[in-house]
Amino acid sequence: MKKFILSIVGLFLFGAATVMAQNVLVIHLTNGSEERLVLLDEEPVITFSGEKILISKNSSSTELELSMAAVNYFNYEGNGATRIEGTITPDGMSFTGDHISFSGLPAGSDVFIYGVGGQLFKATKADEEGNAFIDLTSMSTGVYIVKANNISTKITKK
Repeated sequence: MKKFILSIVGLFLFGAATVMAQNVLVIHLTNGSEERLVLLDEEPVITFSGEKILISKNSSSTELELSMAAVNYFNYEGNGATRIEGTITPDGMSFTGDHISFSGLPAGSDVFIYGVGGQLFKATKADEEGNAFIDLTSMSTGVYIVKANNISTKITKK
């Protein structure tokens, strides 16, 4: 079970490192100490072999080898990225508190609401006139990604 959880955490953090372009991987050990791996502009490669965690800066050389039992968790430090970049607000999108509406979409096009971790929360399709509506009242406050007509934007539900 611990191997499964560490695998999920490792994959999540690898994805987070890729998105956020952080430059230091900090491995917190169960004995209270830390191992720090400076990544600069490189993305870490985290693999699991038996009861070992292998971390390298590229696929050819292992920088750090640790026992899974010795690792508590990972996190990244560095440039302090605090936003999701590369998002564009779709034309015809209106966001008012608990409701998102779209106009001018291609008929039948998909509209999705994702959490920042990638989980799908809501989905709908544009009607024949290119309109779509999503009610967010049942969703928690937080940051979400809205994707419509191959354009993504970030919203904050308060």
